Amino acid sequence: MLTKLLIIIIMCSMGYSEWRWADDTAEFTMDKEAHFVGSAGAYFFFRHKEYTEMESIRYSFYLGLTKEVIDAVLPHEKYGRWGGDGFSKYDLYYDIAGIGLAHLIDKWWKPKEDSKWERRFNNASISFYYRFY
Repeated sequence: MLTKLLIIIIMCSMGYSEWRWADDTAEFTMDKEAHFVGSAGAYFFFRHKEYTEMESIRYSFYLGLTKEVIDAVLPHEKYGRWGGDGFSKYDLYYDIAGIGLAHLIDKWWKPKEDSKWERRFNNASISFYYRFY
């Protein structure tokens, strides 16, 4: 249902507004980094709020796709930070890569109670310990 609604919204936005395509490359710029990290963070947010893995992947991707639609229909020259430079397929690629990496980390890195690995974080370092008992 949500997928169909999203497709209808995209089609309406293309029909009733000026759709712009981004003239960018796949170079890892700050915008691509924001898409990569933001999608990974969205995946972890959904995953650790009791959503399933597939729901987390799907909703994280939908957020990235929604941002690209906003970029396509709202020019940054007129709307400032709310707008964008057009729809970028490369931004979506980085969204997918961020979600994929977050999914792999989520599968590999088990919670503390399920693992013999301990992790500690502070402002100066990250420490890993393995418990033998």
